[in-house]
Amino acid sequence: MARADQAVKPEPLRLDPATYPRHKPVPIRFSDVDMFRHLNNVATGQFYEEARFELLAEARELVGKEDRSALVIANVNTSYLGQARYPGTIDVATGILRIGDRSLVIAQGLFVGGQCIGIADSIIVSTGPEGAVPIADPIRAFLSSLTIAG
Repeated sequence: MARADQAVKPEPLRLDPATYPRHKPVPIRFSDVDMFRHLNNVATGQFYEEARFELLAEARELVGKEDRSALVIANVNTSYLGQARYPGTIDVATGILRIGDRSLVIAQGLFVGGQCIGIADSIIVSTGPEGAVPIADPIRAFLSSLTIAG
């Protein structure tokens, strides 16, 4: 088992807001914080979700309803790196880390004043009635334009 001082640190690239092609400012709500006005861990997931859903909804609009697969979350890994306080705004930065035939990885960072307070990687799978299906070409092209190094 790894000790706290041996924890895996994110690549420096992931800590830089300029790495990510999309940015969504989201205000911190009073309901997002604990009694010390720190952003709570549950709320951070909602910030990631807000930007992730917006990206995937935009991608799905590129194909007709009859050709749409469902883009579902298979896994989310989150690292907490710092704190945010109320009031304030979180910059949710988003890009694509990898695209496979039937899945992709969305890379995200949460930034306050340019300082990274968290990162998350979400594995998304393209599914149809019979299971995983290839990602539609228009969606693949759109998401490929948002790829980050890493």
